[in-house]
Amino acid sequence: MLMLFSLGPQEERPRELKGGGHSLGESAEHFFSEGAAGELLRTCEAGAWKAVKQLARAANPGSKPNPKEICSAAAFIKKQASKGARQEYAGGDDKAMRTDIFTLDGGYLVKIDMVFSVSVMDVEGYHPKHYAELFEGLREAYGEPTKSSSETVTDVYGIKYDAHRAEWVGKQDVITIVEQPGGNGRTEIVVETLAERERATKAPKTANPLEQTNP
Repeated sequence: MLMLFSLGPQEERPRELKGGGHSLGESAEHFFSEGAAGELLRTCEAGAWKAVKQLARAANPGSKPNPKEICSAAAFIKKQASKGARQEYAGGDDKAMRTDIFTLDGGYLVKIDMVFSVSVMDVEGYHPKHYAELFEGLREAYGEPTKSSSETVTDVYGIKYDAHRAEWVGKQDVITIVEQPGGNGRTEIVVETLAERERATKAPKTANPLEQTNP
């Protein structure tokens, strides 16, 4: 599975939330020893520059990676995150048309932001996931969302779409799924601690000129 969310058998147990191969709340040391991040750093330590390029292109085929710069950047992020500094680490899965941003703060993973792009064309070898499929997976795991909503949005060509949003609020964390429909549509799933959500709500908002607008 590209993404796994699981809930312990007893309701009183904290739920384990996973995305992009990592668990919310895991330590920075564990984060950089497992999954794609761990594989990259081990490849860097071995000095296998060709393999580093291949790993970078697997996540971003259009890039022209400099392996030494990639390794230096990854080592820096690991060092700072392990000290407790707030850092972001990018990942993803090109074939699933998914990009990931992991946020580490205080030595732990506090947020996983996954964006699933939707192609208007069927491309062999690529397997995009749509909002309905992702939403059903979350609902199957957690039941009905704590709250959900939809609104009509209009793209730059004047075409109207119904955009959906839902969230599951736990005692220590929250899962949010947001749909951005249209020709260049996408679905974003954010898994974060409640402290991280509160931090985001207090941060000043910046306008995004690319966002769709209500009619």
